[in-house]
Amino acid sequence: MVSEYWRMADGITNLMIADLDFKKMDYYIKENYSSPEYMRIMKHYYQLKHNYPDVFYMYVYRLYKDEDGVPSGTIIIDLEDEYTDTPNQASIDWVGGKYIILEPFASKIDELITSKDPVFETAFSGEDGYLLSFAKPFFDENGNYIASACVDFSMENLHRQNIRFIIILGLILTAVCIAILVIAISFLRSVVTKPLLSISVAVSSFKYDTEENLNENLEMLKGLGLESDNEIGILYESLLTAEEDSIYYRTKYKKAENEILDKNEKINELGNLALRDSMTNVGNKAAFTAKISELLDSEEYGIVLMDVNDLKMINDTYGHEAGDAYIIGSCTILCDTFAHSPVFRIGGDEFAVILKGRDYINRHKLLGEVTENFEKIRAEEDDPKFRFSGSLGMADSTNCKTPRETIKAADKDMYANKKKFKEKYGSYR
Repeated sequence: MVSEYWRMADGITNLMIADLDFKKMDYYIKENYSSPEYMRIMKHYYQLKHNYPDVFYMYVYRLYKDEDGVPSGTIIIDLEDEYTDTPNQASIDWVGGKYIILEPFASKIDELITSKDPVFETAFSGEDGYLLSFAKPFFDENGNYIASACVDFSMENLHRQNIRFIIILGLILTAVCIAILVIAISFLRSVVTKPLLSISVAVSSFKYDTEENLNENLEMLKGLGLESDNEIGILYESLLTAEEDSIYYRTKYKKAENEILDKNEKINELGNLALRDSMTNVGNKAAFTAKISELLDSEEYGIVLMDVNDLKMINDTYGHEAGDAYIIGSCTILCDTFAHSPVFRIGGDEFAVILKGRDYINRHKLLGEVTENFEKIRAEEDDPKFRFSGSLGMADSTNCKTPRETIKAADKDMYANKKKFKEKYGSYR
């Protein structure tokens, strides 16, 4: 299966590279979504992703080592969940940004930017679990490295194949046990003569419900004490062997069954972890997408989006560790206010809340409380690191026909409030 994914990834990345003009990489970064050519390439990439449903992510990064020797990448193209002609500002800002390369690719950075052979590795993501990642570099006519076309596959399919194999193995073991018992019993009943009547009576009283029953059957046969060197003795010994084998295979079957249950529990645990954001412990983007897909057009719901304010200033002034604490603090205020609704981290500093029930009914009041809490903290807190702040936007199903429209309306409202915040307190660059 891994070999098949390798061949698939090689074909996909060849198609990706064929779409690119090697001399326009800086132009793609600068103009990105405002360029018709860039949008055409993006649209074709989304079509490729749609044609290969096993593909989890597709992206084009320019890999390098920064001035501190840290393996990094400049984002040229990075596909989201769905294609849109009107990307939001966060998507536009993402192009040209810096991405820190993690293991196992970080230690292979020299190979990635010098070798013309692709790199195919298993990587772990805190948000997405285990991925098969394929990175193919491409070079100009002079042999200079330009960038890398990359695709990721989810390991979930491989996990399902493992589970299917274990289940099939268990069924085979069960069938072997049943076959041995049926053949042995059928043979004895059809061939036995008067000297074997005792065996026939014993066999007719056999029970197979529990492992204890199988042990009792074996002891019953041993208790007959038949000893003979002729075919009767051979049959008797064969029946004893069959009963012993049935106990053996029953034990193996129970062990395989317990292993299947243990693996299912571990898979469920991994599934729950895959839907949580490791830093804030709220739902991640995958969990948000799943919850949105469950919403019905006929039900009442609301969407609140929040973008953390002043994060760049905190990161630049106090470091990314303080920035992470700042994100967690802002998220905590959002969670405390919308205590009865699921909160999701859908981007680095972006959060979403899906409102139903009491929070939906009181949505305007709760939204005002979050804003007031942020304003109160700004007025009372002297240390900028603890002056948590966020710009919020809200929309609901009363004015929007679909969840997608509701999200876009909330996003528009959030950016309008973000603009007001910058006009009031200034914009940090």
